[in-house]
Amino acid sequence: MFRFITKDVWIGGRVRHFKMVDHPGAAAVLVVDDGKVLLVEQYRPAAGRNMLEIPAGTIDRSESPFECAQREFQEETGYRAENWEPCGHIYPTPGYTNEVLHLFFASGLTKGEQQLDVGEDINVRWIPLDKVEEMIDQGEINDAKTIIAVFKYIRKLRKQP
Repeated sequence: MFRFITKDVWIGGRVRHFKMVDHPGAAAVLVVDDGKVLLVEQYRPAAGRNMLEIPAGTIDRSESPFECAQREFQEETGYRAENWEPCGHIYPTPGYTNEVLHLFFASGLTKGEQQLDVGEDINVRWIPLDKVEEMIDQGEINDAKTIIAVFKYIRKLRKQP
């Protein structure tokens, strides 16, 4: 899935060698329904703890970011969404990887069954938006993609008449 590469770049009149992780990209989905945010809770070995996040996953080489968002959302949550809105992309860790993470807002949900990969243990949680904001402020939610997507959603709400 990931591979390490060396990229040569001209900086300051000379070639610099950068080692980095080549990443196919990812997609993440924020759903806010009736004032509640759909989050997934799962153990993250790199962080050494359970984390609350928006559903997300790595793009398969044969799919678009939108197709990835739909697939991962359904697999992790069991839900399907009727309405999709792209809300930009971010570079989560540009210091060592070329990963681009595409963000989407989704709505118009239909409940189904999770289709978790072997080894995945994901719990779906619905948390009121104001509580999510508090959890971000208190450091209980500290996943970057989740914080950014919630921020973008709140900014979008403020712009509506």
